Amino acid sequence: MSSPNLHEAALGHWHRIQGTSGQSRRLEELGFLPMEKVKVLRRSWFGNGALVVQVGDAVFALRPGEARMVKLEPTR
Repeated sequence: MSSPNLHEAALGHWHRIQGTSGQSRRLEELGFLPMEKVKVLRRSWFGNGALVVQVGDAVFALRPGEARMVKLEPTR
């Protein structure tokens, strides 16, 4: 069974990033660090729009393609 990505799930812990090194580095700079809590706060009304996410104490928007790169482990 594969890990859900941030675009599919609402809450989880960062597990890994699947993407190019530049994309991965950008997400890491935003705070996607190992086992950091990630929560989707809001989704765009349009099915394929941006997501507002919280990583630790930071809140920001991710494009759907970026959200799909973030693989999560379910929160226990």
